Amino acid sequence: MPPRLTIPRFSSLLRQSHQQCAASRSSPSAGENAIRALSTITMRNAGDILLRRPGFAVLAYRPRASSSRLVSSKGDAGVGAGGKGKGKGGKGEGKGRGEEVVERQESGSELGSVSEEAAEMAKIMERRTECGEVGGPELLQGSMVGDILKRDKEALKNAPKVLQDQLAGSSSSSSSSPSGSRSFSTSARLRQLKMQEMPSAAENDASIAVVRSMINPATEEKFEQVKREGLKFDVPETLPRSEHLKHRYDPLLDQFTKMLMRHGKLSVAQKQMDAILHHLRSSPAPIPNPSFPLLPGPPASQFPLNPILYLTLVIDSVSPLLRIKQQPGAAGGGRSLPIPLPLALRQRRRTAIKWILDASEKRRDAALATRVAQEIIAVAEGKSSAWEKRGIVHKQATAARANIKALGMKGRKKF
Repeated sequence: MPPRLTIPRFSSLLRQSHQQCAASRSSPSAGENAIRALSTITMRNAGDILLRRPGFAVLAYRPRASSSRLVSSKGDAGVGAGGKGKGKGGKGEGKGRGEEVVERQESGSELGSVSEEAAEMAKIMERRTECGEVGGPELLQGSMVGDILKRDKEALKNAPKVLQDQLAGSSSSSSSSPSGSRSFSTSARLRQLKMQEMPSAAENDASIAVVRSMINPATEEKFEQVKREGLKFDVPETLPRSEHLKHRYDPLLDQFTKMLMRHGKLSVAQKQMDAILHHLRSSPAPIPNPSFPLLPGPPASQFPLNPILYLTLVIDSVSPLLRIKQQPGAAGGGRSLPIPLPLALRQRRRTAIKWILDASEKRRDAALATRVAQEIIAVAEGKSSAWEKRGIVHKQATAARANIKALGMKGRKKF
């Protein structure tokens, strides 16, 4: 293993003290003399160090030269290079280059390249660090352009028009808005504020009031508190059906979705149901047929405003009230006897949904949601075959109602 080299540090010899930095700021001539003497001593010592210990690096602090000194040094360098390379001819070339540099510096037509500017900035930062100073926030950690332009009025005048407009807009908005308030808002909050600003339009519109009266009982229904004797505190309010996780949807909507489902894919059926409701909401209002009236409700022109109520009215209107059951052997001789039986609400809706789905399969549209939605609109306008099926069932039940009395059926007997 090679021995470890211990390299001595000469930072104390080469680095300026705080007194030297202060002297260089206050009196440039004294500072330059001190730095020149320090650099001379350093270069003398550096030759001895290089002769004694080869491989060591020597650092010497040199002050930032002015334009005149920089030009003269460049000219001298050109002379030296020419003297070493080509003798007298080289000296002439060096002098010519020095004169060209002087002319460039005096005219100032050409600016330094990016690398030269970066080198000058590095020298400035190195000088500040050696003198114990710390650069500004713009040089070390960065700062917003707007903050810099607010502090520097001259830079603001020369800034692009876009930045000037942005600063003017931000200053006007900050002065107009009260302290402690946000300058932005979410879309829901913004819509709520707009609705609060226009209360008169919502109150005068009859359709909005009707829809609100239909939605409030389903969503904001509250049960009266039951006060019992012996309880120290009141009984808590019962949560409505819509707050239950498994029963948060409308019963008819849930039943319709379950009948649309195939192979247990409930999520697919829910997407189809969403598309059906969207079609009902975006389609024009239906024109009801007086021959096939719907149940009492809002006007037909307001049906698209609430597609769930639209669907409920259509299905409840076309759903049959009875069903026909064939009782075998009731007529004698092994003949069956038709007997009408009443249906519950869920059974009536199931029959109506089945009729609508069967009729929608005969349509030519490719999308299932479009076919079902068009069939629901046809039921609302009295053009669907579900009305004919309902009429047939009711006629058969009316004709077979005498069979109930003939058999002496009682309410407790079930079929």
